[in-house]
Amino acid sequence: MNAVAKSNNQKTKNSSLKSITPGEHLRLRDDVYRYLQTREWIFRRVERDNTILLMHESGGFGWNVKMDDIDWGAYRKSKRKKELWGKG
Repeated sequence: MNAVAKSNNQKTKNSSLKSITPGEHLRLRDDVYRYLQTREWIFRRVERDNTILLMHESGGFGWNVKMDDIDWGAYRKSKRKKELWGKG
């Protein structure tokens, strides 16, 4: 990926990140953390080191992931779907 494409990709992630509110669901990309069965997590916040704190649905545990670990396409798709159905 060239520098321009990387920059555009980062801008897209940052704009998506600004629109997320705590409690929304985020999906991990299929090619990361393959050993995890749970692919969808609950967004809590962005940490100082720019990692994302995700919580399990049970609220019993959470962990930090990199922005690149999130399936941003799936997030945008679910966001559009909610807006179309008037649930967003």
